[in-house]
Amino acid sequence: MQKNSFQELLDKYLTGRMTEAEWELFRSMLNQPEYREQLEALIDTELEEHTFEGEQDNSILASIQERLQDNIKKRPGTIFSFIKKMAVACTLMVAIAGTAYWWFSLKPVPEKEVTVSSNTAITPGGNKAILQLGNGAKIILDNAKEGTLAQQGQAKIVKQGNGQLSYNVTGNTPDATVYNTISTPRGGQYQLTLSDGTKVWLNASSSLRYPAAFSGKERHVQLTGEGYFEVAKNASMPFHVQAGNVDVEVLGTHFNINSYTDEPSIRTTLLEGSVKVTDGRQASMLKPGQEASVKPEGGIKVQSDVDTEEVIAWKNGIFQFKAADIETVLRQAARWYDIQFEYKGGISARFSGQISRSANAEQLLKILELTGKVQFEIHGKNIVVKQ
Repeated sequence: MQKNSFQELLDKYLTGRMTEAEWELFRSMLNQPEYREQLEALIDTELEEHTFEGEQDNSILASIQERLQDNIKKRPGTIFSFIKKMAVACTLMVAIAGTAYWWFSLKPVPEKEVTVSSNTAITPGGNKAILQLGNGAKIILDNAKEGTLAQQGQAKIVKQGNGQLSYNVTGNTPDATVYNTISTPRGGQYQLTLSDGTKVWLNASSSLRYPAAFSGKERHVQLTGEGYFEVAKNASMPFHVQAGNVDVEVLGTHFNINSYTDEPSIRTTLLEGSVKVTDGRQASMLKPGQEASVKPEGGIKVQSDVDTEEVIAWKNGIFQFKAADIETVLRQAARWYDIQFEYKGGISARFSGQISRSANAEQLLKILELTGKVQFEIHGKNIVVKQ
């Protein structure tokens, strides 16, 4: 196989024009040392010299760039956050090193390559939630009509389009504090604007308890599961999020909290501003790009230079992972698709890549299988995971 033929296969790979036979050949070439070295050299040399901005030259990297950009224009609903270094690395290094890389949209999925099969598609989640008012009444938000749902004192509860709920305060005189709770099921998500203007995105299988209108010297809410917060600034009224044994205090900032009980720790990731994380025994101040992890037994561990795009990918409609173990990947899939996984044997591989959360579960599982590191058997919503 001449070099130009290898480039032709790369071209077809990136534009989705590969036949099944060409895909077989391409995969076999990626397992050959000479082509593996060629790709490694490409990443070690050319990749460092290009930022995918400004003028393009005639190198293969520029060609890849051009086709990725063309693909984005043709697929406006698809988000490529790996356009820079990780994009090319994840696309090309399918069979390089010990990590299993996967991709989406550009690559064909040959049916005989995978074992995933199902008579009924496992569809992705959507905008689903239940609102419980202070008097105990419940409103199924995905069935409710847009417009005013209820009035609680001076707070008007309004359902907007696209899975959003807002609280509009009509006066300045504080009422007796009334707490509401919004809960998303497995396979659900919702966005909420609190009475102070704070915006909250709730991931699947999560809930938020909050007052219909804030009063007093502090703002307090309680979170289970995962939520992304853009807190309205108010220096005289700090905002507190209670998640398990963790309290996060802010004045106005952007951050994500993952407090699922099946995760090894409660993680607070800061994107903008500053927050104080407390576990009852100690406290830590976070800077943007830092993440505080608190295990059930307590103790705060702070990590710097966190990939915040990966952390909030769920909010942006993407599954995104970098060197994640299979359990981490499938825990997210289980919540979003409302499915269960059963493991048959250990899988040591780690996975990097991304796929839209609007894809069916079968599409995600097929792409994971294409790494050659894992296989799945679907039995309704129960899925067996094996090596």
